[in-house]
Parts: sequence; structure tokens; C-alpha cells
Amino acid sequence: MFRVAIVGRPNVGKSSLFNRIIGKRKSIVEDIPGVTRDRIISTADWRGVKFEVVDTGGYITDDQDKFAPYIRKQVEKELDLSDMFVFVVDGRQGLTELDREIANILRRTQKPVVVAVNKIDDPEKEKLAYEFYELGFDNVIPISTIQKLGVADLLDKIYECIPEYEKEIEEQEEEETDQEYIKVAIVGKPNAGKSSLLNAILGEERALVSDIPGTTRDTVDTVFEKDGDRYLFIDTAGIRKRSKVDYGVEFFSVGRSIEAIERADVVVLVIDATEGATEQDTKIAGLIQRRYKPAVIVLNKIDKLNQKELEKAIQKTKKKLYFLDYAPIILTSTVKRVGIDELLKKIKDVYQQAFKRVSTGQLNRAIKQITSLRQPPSYQGKPLKIYYATQLDGKPPAFLLFVNKKEGFKENYLRFLENNLRTILGFENSPIKLILRGKEEEEND
Repeated sequence: MFRVAIVGRPNVGKSSLFNRIIGKRKSIVEDIPGVTRDRIISTADWRGVKFEVVDTGGYITDDQDKFAPYIRKQVEKELDLSDMFVFVVDGRQGLTELDREIANILRRTQKPVVVAVNKIDDPEKEKLAYEFYELGFDNVIPISTIQKLGVADLLDKIYECIPEYEKEIEEQEEEETDQEYIKVAIVGKPNAGKSSLLNAILGEERALVSDIPGTTRDTVDTVFEKDGDRYLFIDTAGIRKRSKVDYGVEFFSVGRSIEAIERADVVVLVIDATEGATEQDTKIAGLIQRRYKPAVIVLNKIDKLNQKELEKAIQKTKKKLYFLDYAPIILTSTVKRVGIDELLKKIKDVYQQAFKRVSTGQLNRAIKQITSLRQPPSYQGKPLKIYYATQLDGKPPAFLLFVNKKEGFKENYLRFLENNLRTILGFENSPIKLILRGKEEEEND
């Protein structure tokens, strides 16, 4: 697919333009320089033609910002990958020396460049765009991402640069886009190794990686295919303790991480093996459990531990995350690429279990087998009974149990039921939901 990268210095409106082109708020937009650090990639459609559009971090040549070297590395990678560049500049502020430096870099690629002069919120101020012809590019378009001015003209210019053979959309390609992806959210506290794990899976530096906590601010969607299986990975910002999150960019990042958990079919919780599960990991696991999400726990950085230390980290994690006992634990080292294939296999297994259905007969035989092992306790002097059970539609697996007194079934017995159903019916690595319906409710219906 034809690929268009949006580039420019910080705080000129690249992410606002990206969101405007793709038609949804995917990149975080704040009036703070350096908000976007990762490359954010999405698909846009103009005049019936699809193309890829990439939002990049603000390019700066000095290292006053601690993330500057990492951002430059991501932008420079895009110089090779993209077919065309939209160079965003600030019309109000005017031409700067950094704009000239970026223009020189883009010129060396010998690829098409359109200069988008942003923040021209009034058509009468379009003359402010004239000075940007000094950069030496033929196509200079005044735009306002806020007022939606000039964006259509910019898209028309992109359309003109797309080769004719790229505009021929085959029906087969259209069908392929509708195929199901396994949506995987990679979550964890800052600096646990989430982006490194994504890069190890993909085999390239797709997400920005550094040793600085809080590097990833946006959720980053990446399509990946292996052995015929298609994954949509959502790399997220690290979730910090609430007391450490200030309103602003990081506030929105935490919100995006929670949205990513809700979107996902499977959640991968990355934990730093050198620390084991911490209080913050427990809270993130609680977000997963309360949403009944299938999960895989990854103990990362195992290359830094000996066998005794590793066993201790595993036991600590199991103890802390006892309520997520259905989630398998995978040991990984992104540096040595250990455990990556096993992780992908486990993600697929967990996904398949979450969509599994059992027959009503099989379910009720399992209920009978479990209650013969341990009868439900008495309630108000009368024995509790489970008359009948059936699986409901949807995911995760949910079972409706018809009982005589639902208020009598306490948490410890429901936990016993849940664990045994998981074992007997083959849901070992999937959350399941039990919904009780009392006899009185059934009679009222």
C-alpha cells in the first residue's frame, strides 16, 4: 500500500492532521511539544483509494529532550519506508531554521514532498504560506486542521502522487481486509519491556524503545502475520500509580491503555522478572480480571536472573495474581529472543478457548459431576440446588445456571464451580462467567 509519512518539528500539528486524515482521534493531541514519540500507522481512504498514513514524532536535531535520539531514529527509518512525505510547518510562527534542516533531509530522499502550512485558520491569512516556497518544494498548501481548511486539497495532492497500479483495488484484497485478527493488547507498568517485546515479535524496531519510563504515550496498532495467523498488536503506554499520573498527556495515555484492554481479545500483561509482580502489576491485573479478559502473563528480562531467582519471581507472581490463575505464565527475554514463539502459540490457544462453545448436555453432565464431588451448602435450612445450565452467546464463555435460591450461593462455592468447569470443559486458560437465575425470577418471567 502507498505509504505517506507526516513529518515536521514538534508542536506544528502533525497528530491533528493525522487524526483529520484518518477520520478519528487515534493520536494523542496536546499543545505540548514532543507528545508523539512512536510512529502511529493507520489506513486512510480518499476518492475510493486506500493508502497508509504514518504520524511521526517531532524531529529535533539537538538532544535537550531525552527522547530526541530515539525519535530521530524512528523518523529516519520512515525516510526509507515511506513513498511520500507531508511536511507540516507552522504558518503562524513562520519559517524556522529547523524547518530548513528537515527540508534538506527530505530533499535527499528524492521522494514527493507536500508542504502543509498549518494553523492558517482564516482564508485571508493564506499569504502567510508564501514564505515556505523558500524551502524549494513545488507543492505548498495552506491548511487548518481545526477549521478543516485545505485538508481536501492536501488529500487530492496525495491522490495525484499515488501510482495508477496502486489505485486498482482487487476484490481479493478487499476480502482479505475483512479477515479476523486476534487483537492483542500489551500492557504493564512503565519500563517493563512492552515495546521491546513487540519489537521482538515483529523482528524490527516498530515501537520506540528506551530505558526511560513512559516512552510510549499512544496506543500503537500493528498488524502481524505468522503461519497463517493474523494478529493486531496494541502496544500501550505503561500504567502508573494514580498518584503519579498528572493531568495531561500521561493522563490520556492511561485512559488509552484501559481502552486497549477493552478492545482486546487477549491481554498480555508484561512484568519485569527482576522485580516479580508488584502492587502496580496487581492493579493492572485487576483491570483485566474485572473485564473478564483472556490473558497471558509474561515474565520478561529472564536473562538477568539465575534459576533460583527466576523460580522465586514465578512464585511471587502466582501469589500476587492468584485471582488471575487462569492466565498462563510465559518466560521471555527480548534481548535473546527467548519465549517469543511460545508466547504467540499461547496467545492463539487462549483466544481459541475464549471463543469455545460446549453443548448443553456436556455442560450439565459437568455440573452433575462437580456437585457429586461437593454438594452446594444449605441455605436457610434447605439444600441449594442447580437445576439446569446453558452457555450464553458471546465471549468470554458465560454460563447461565438455573437454581432454587441464588442468594445462597456464596463466592467460595462459585469459585469451586468455576475452577472445576474450567478443567472439565477445557477452559483452563480462559475466564468464565457464571450467572445465576433463581426460581422466583423464572416464575415471574
